[in-house]
Amino acid sequence: MFGKYKMHPNSGVNPPYAPAYPLEWECPLRTLEVVTRVERSKVEALLADTPFELVNDRVAFRFMLSPGHTLALHAGAMFDLMVTVPVRCEGLFTQTHIFMYCTDPMGIAAGREIFGYTKKDATHRFEEGADGSVEGWVRRRGTPLADFRFTPDDGAPLVRLVDGDEQPAGEIHVRRVPHPERPEPVYADVVYRRTPLEYSAPRPGRVSMTLHPSEFDPIAALEPEILGAHFMVSDVYGGGFAVEDRRLLKRLIP
Repeated sequence: MFGKYKMHPNSGVNPPYAPAYPLEWECPLRTLEVVTRVERSKVEALLADTPFELVNDRVAFRFMLSPGHTLALHAGAMFDLMVTVPVRCEGLFTQTHIFMYCTDPMGIAAGREIFGYTKKDATHRFEEGADGSVEGWVRRRGTPLADFRFTPDDGAPLVRLVDGDEQPAGEIHVRRVPHPERPEPVYADVVYRRTPLEYSAPRPGRVSMTLHPSEFDPIAALEPEILGAHFMVSDVYGGGFAVEDRRLLKRLIP
């Protein structure tokens, strides 16, 4: 079911005698990244209960298809929409996903439980054309969240999440476990991971992206200004204890 990967006893995944998924995985990756500018105060408000320092006013919308993902249950593919900002914390120059949507229950559970990702369930369309174009949509329980269409154009500007050669490395989140008696966390901590990832050279292009208002998924309220877009692929992408830098950095609530 999970390729060459197996379940881990005593993995911390309930119940301990029947863990739900392995802690290693792999897949190819195809990513359309739309880099935008967002009013800084809006992102700072979303990060107010974290120890993260926002780096700039850019937000990346990453539409990511993982065909052949070893955790995937649905048609052997997993899709994520990551809404990502660059941050600094504990001496790390990294990034956090302020919103994140995933089409696979394994990916949602593994991401939220282990690393504190903001993952919620979604459905998607991600279609690549022979000309290098990409078009699709993201919906959550029937509610439209985003529509996008990308056309490659080598003359388009290449805009990254951060100016300069050095880009944020890894991902950082506050992981929370809810209290069973009242609406508050039992504990919260800061988790960092860095997974080896080698992308192809980004191919720039022109993009249209429409975000739809949603009460419980207010990505449209960011009102992003599109600065640029590019498409990248990775033939081998995977994670696990042998290849990743995984750290529990700080306990916020004892």
